Amino acid sequence: MARGITESDVHSAADELVGKGERPTVERIRTHLGTGSPNTVTRWLETWRKRLGTRLQPARPDLEDAPAVLAELAGQ
Repeated sequence: MARGITESDVHSAADELVGKGERPTVERIRTHLGTGSPNTVTRWLETWRKRLGTRLQPARPDLEDAPAVLAELAGQ
């Protein structure tokens, strides 16, 4: 029985394409995976795009133990 592609498959493929400097499109992802219906890839690519902004946000450092001056500067 054929296995369908998962959200994780599409997200990983999109990340790999971006890592190569390519824009992740439905056709490029299908080619990269070697399978997948356009409708399924489109649906999972939309969830990848919705989460992209939060993934690009730099992690804020934990400044609880930092000197007050350093914590104030880092917060700016």
